[in-house]
Amino acid sequence: MTMRTMMILRLLGLCAGCFAAAGCATAVLFEQELTKTNTQTVLAFEETVFNKHEVAEAFQHYIGDSFVEHDRELAGVRGEAARGEAQRAYAGLIESDGAQAHRVLERSVAQGDLVATQSFWSRDERASDAVAVVDFYRLSAGRIVEHWDVIGVAPTRRSGEDAVPGVSLPP
Repeated sequence: MTMRTMMILRLLGLCAGCFAAAGCATAVLFEQELTKTNTQTVLAFEETVFNKHEVAEAFQHYIGDSFVEHDRELAGVRGEAARGEAQRAYAGLIESDGAQAHRVLERSVAQGDLVATQSFWSRDERASDAVAVVDFYRLSAGRIVEHWDVIGVAPTRRSGEDAVPGVSLPP
């Protein structure tokens, strides 16, 4: 092999390495953007349902056709039927809890197509009757297609106190 051929091969190898690194960086940036977009979709859904009380609008804009609600009362219902049943259940919750009912978001955590939120659901302005809620969502093609939740008694905290003693999370 001539010196010129070896130089060209090295240059091609260097270029291939650069393209591979650029491809990896692009994949990471795409994953970060997808995670950010999915989080925004979930937060918009929760705001529209629980604070604006516009359940039909939220389901129209943010819920996918193949939606599965993993609530034990709706177990086994899938697709359009699950979507309709879940929409009726959410509307019933909002209606029964009244116009003052609202959620206060504490934090969200996301990775790819999964988003989790921690919030407090209150029927009125008093925080003393709040219920702690953790929701898990899976998204596909920009729409929520699965939902799970865990609901419990909200811990009592003083204003400004961290949710977990000794741990301070960024807002």
